[in-house]
This record gives sequence, C-alpha cells and structure tokens, in this order.
Amino acid sequence: MFKLNFATPDKKVVSDADLEFIIVPAFAGALDILPGHAPLMTTLEAGILAYNLKDGEAQKFAISWGYCQVSPEGVNVLAESAMASGDIDLKVVNDHLKVEENRLAVESLDDTQWTHTQNEIARLKAEIELVGQGKNTH
Repeated sequence: MFKLNFATPDKKVVSDADLEFIIVPAFAGALDILPGHAPLMTTLEAGILAYNLKDGEAQKFAISWGYCQVSPEGVNVLAESAMASGDIDLKVVNDHLKVEENRLAVESLDDTQWTHTQNEIARLKAEIELVGQGKNTH
C-alpha cells in the first residue's frame, strides 16, 4: 500500500492513510506524486498541498516550508505549519499580510529578518489562495 504521513511540529495531520495521490508545493514547483513514483526527497515551499485518500477523502492545506520524502511505501510530509481552509480567518490573515508587507517597505531588515518576512508573506498568501479556492468550488 502507498501510505501518507503528514505532520507539523504541533500535530499529526494524517498517519498511515492509504493514499491515492498528493500534490506538494516543492522547491522547483508543484509535484504530483502517485503510487510508483520514483523515490525522492525535496524541500517544500509555502503553498497549497492537496491529496486524495483511497477512501475518497480529499483535503487541501496551506503549508509553510517543510520536507517531503517519497519512497515505495508512501509519502512523508513534514511542514512547519498546515492550515485547512475552515481554520483560516481571512480578516486576520489579510491584516497580518499588510503588516508584513509594510515591514519590508519601511524597515531596514538584515538578511535573516528579510528571509523570515518573505517566508511569512508567502505563507499568508497561500492561506488566502486556499480560502479563494474553496469559494470557487461552490
């Protein structure tokens, strides 16, 4: 069986679930993974992670950076954060995005602060995109 394990530092999102396919926001672009995929290890960027389980359950999450390992047994995803559409407060996210974008525009940031702020902006934009996708399916 092709299994999915998906976790953040705070929670196990999915553990040993039978996987049909998964799409991850890999470093070089979206990566579609099906059973039989060649083994690999890749870093993940902020974006939308989507998967279908064999039982028909389909899920999408906005994730921040992380790692994805593909083996003949399945897929292991470790992400810094993962938010389902229903857990996202769009007003809070938009307000936070404005603060972070303003920070880039007006503050003098060192390389570490600049990278952290850019990553935070990418994560917030992924959350906004995920909520927007949910509205388009109705």
